[in-house]
Amino acid sequence: MGHTILEKIIQLQKKTANIRNICILAHVDHGKTTLADCLVASNGIISSRLAGKLRYMDSREDEQIRGITMKSSAISLQYASGDNEYLINLIDSPGHVDFSSEVSTAVIEVVVDAL
Repeated sequence: MGHTILEKIIQLQKKTANIRNICILAHVDHGKTTLADCLVASNGIISSRLAGKLRYMDSREDEQIRGITMKSSAISLQYASGDNEYLINLIDSPGHVDFSSEVSTAVIEVVVDAL
Protein backbone atom coordinates (compact mmCIF):
# COMPACT_ATOMS: atom_id res chain seq x y z
CA MET A 1 0.00 0.00 0.00
CA GLY A 2 2.81 2.47 0.83
CA HIS A 3 4.22 2.12 -2.67
CA THR A 4 0.96 3.24 -4.29
CA ILE A 5 0.73 6.27 -1.97
CA LEU A 6 4.27 7.26 -2.94
CA GLU A 7 3.40 6.95 -6.62
CA LYS A 8 0.30 9.10 -6.04
CA ILE A 9 2.39 11.82 -4.33
CA ILE A 10 4.86 11.79 -7.24
CA GLN A 11 1.99 12.22 -9.73
CA LEU A 12 0.54 15.09 -7.71
CA GLN A 13 3.93 16.86 -7.66
CA LYS A 14 3.68 17.18 -11.43
CA LYS A 15 0.40 19.16 -11.17
CA THR A 16 1.87 22.37 -9.79
CA ALA A 17 -1.48 24.19 -9.94
CA ASN A 18 -2.82 21.69 -7.40
CA ILE A 19 -0.04 22.07 -4.84
CA ARG A 20 -0.81 23.91 -1.61
CA ASN A 21 1.83 24.81 0.97
CA ILE A 22 0.53 25.30 4.50
CA CYS A 23 2.40 26.30 7.65
CA ILE A 24 0.62 25.87 10.98
CA LEU A 25 1.36 28.93 13.16
CA ALA A 26 0.12 29.66 16.68
CA HIS A 27 1.32 30.26 20.21
CA VAL A 28 2.70 27.41 22.29
CA ASP A 29 0.08 24.86 23.49
CA HIS A 30 -2.60 25.95 21.02
CA GLY A 31 -2.88 22.57 19.23
CA LYS A 32 -0.59 22.94 16.19
CA THR A 33 0.92 19.48 16.52
CA THR A 34 -2.43 17.93 17.38
CA LEU A 35 -3.88 19.46 14.21
CA ALA A 36 -0.89 18.13 12.24
CA ASP A 37 -1.47 14.66 13.74
CA CYS A 38 -5.13 14.76 12.66
CA LEU A 39 -4.18 15.74 9.11
CA VAL A 40 -1.54 13.00 8.98
CA ALA A 41 -4.14 10.52 10.27
CA SER A 42 -6.53 11.61 7.50
CA ASN A 43 -4.00 10.17 5.02
CA GLY A 44 -3.83 6.86 6.88
CA ILE A 45 -0.22 7.38 7.99
CA ILE A 46 -1.11 7.06 11.66
CA SER A 47 -4.21 5.81 13.45
CA SER A 48 -6.84 8.45 14.19
CA ARG A 49 -6.86 7.11 17.77
CA LEU A 50 -3.22 8.22 18.12
CA ALA A 51 -3.74 11.68 16.63
CA GLY A 52 -2.86 14.26 19.26
CA LYS A 53 -1.00 11.74 21.38
CA LEU A 54 1.67 10.45 19.02
CA ARG A 55 3.10 13.85 18.01
CA TYR A 56 4.15 12.32 14.68
CA MET A 57 5.85 15.46 13.36
CA ASP A 58 7.95 15.80 16.53
CA SER A 59 10.54 13.22 15.57
CA ARG A 60 13.35 14.38 17.85
CA GLU A 61 13.73 12.69 21.23
CA ASP A 62 14.00 16.03 23.08
CA GLU A 63 10.73 17.18 21.50
CA GLN A 64 8.98 14.01 22.67
CA ILE A 65 10.40 14.35 26.19
CA ARG A 66 9.54 18.05 26.56
CA GLY A 67 6.22 17.76 24.75
CA ILE A 68 6.88 20.80 22.56
CA THR A 69 7.87 21.30 18.95
CA MET A 70 11.42 22.64 18.69
CA LYS A 71 12.19 22.15 14.97
CA SER A 72 9.86 22.78 12.07
CA SER A 73 9.02 19.61 10.18
CA ALA A 74 7.22 19.00 6.93
CA ILE A 75 5.19 16.26 5.31
CA SER A 76 3.38 15.90 1.99
CA LEU A 77 -0.25 14.79 2.14
CA GLN A 78 -2.90 14.20 -0.47
CA TYR A 79 -6.37 15.73 -0.41
CA ALA A 80 -9.31 15.25 -2.75
CA SER A 81 -12.23 17.62 -3.23
CA GLY A 82 -14.72 16.51 -5.84
CA ASP A 83 -12.78 15.69 -9.00
CA ASN A 84 -9.72 17.70 -7.89
CA GLU A 85 -6.78 16.17 -6.09
CA TYR A 86 -4.26 18.29 -4.24
CA LEU A 87 -0.80 17.83 -2.81
CA ILE A 88 -0.63 19.53 0.58
CA ASN A 89 2.87 20.31 1.83
CA LEU A 90 2.29 20.77 5.55
CA ILE A 91 4.79 22.42 7.91
CA ASP A 92 4.34 22.12 11.68
CA SER A 93 6.22 24.96 13.36
CA PRO A 94 7.20 25.59 16.99
CA GLY A 95 5.09 27.93 19.10
CA HIS A 96 7.58 28.67 21.86
CA VAL A 97 9.39 32.01 21.58
CA ASP A 98 12.77 30.32 22.10
CA PHE A 99 12.38 28.68 18.68
CA SER A 100 11.16 31.72 16.73
CA SER A 101 13.94 31.35 14.15
CA GLU A 102 12.41 28.00 13.16
CA VAL A 103 9.03 29.69 12.73
CA SER A 104 10.53 32.46 10.58
CA THR A 105 12.23 29.92 8.34
CA ALA A 106 9.03 27.90 7.92
CA VAL A 107 6.99 30.98 7.01
CA ILE A 108 9.60 32.21 4.52
CA GLU A 109 9.56 28.78 2.81
CA VAL A 110 5.80 29.01 2.33
CA VAL A 111 5.76 32.68 1.26
CA VAL A 112 8.65 32.33 -1.19
CA ASP A 113 6.96 29.34 -2.77
CA ALA A 114 3.72 31.31 -3.19
CA LEU A 115 5.44 34.10 -5.13
